[in-house]
Amino acid sequence: MAKLEKLLWGDRTDPRRELAEIFPADDASSVVRAQEWARGVVAKAGVATSDELRVIRALRDAEPRLSLKPARYLAAQLNV
Repeated sequence: MAKLEKLLWGDRTDPRRELAEIFPADDASSVVRAQEWARGVVAKAGVATSDELRVIRALRDAEPRLSLKPARYLAAQLNV
């Protein structure tokens, strides 16, 4: 039922919450750990950070538990 509600009303969850579950640390440092991990994955994959779709794919291939919204959040953080 929760999945249906997300489809109808949109996913309003905070992507940092999932990142904190996958990369456990203090609240602020879990995002920093995730960003460091993402930089390494993107560098290893040889993908330009400006190519958001390929960055998201590389991140999700490297970590299957990572859903789309947190992957997009990380890709945007790397492209800043």
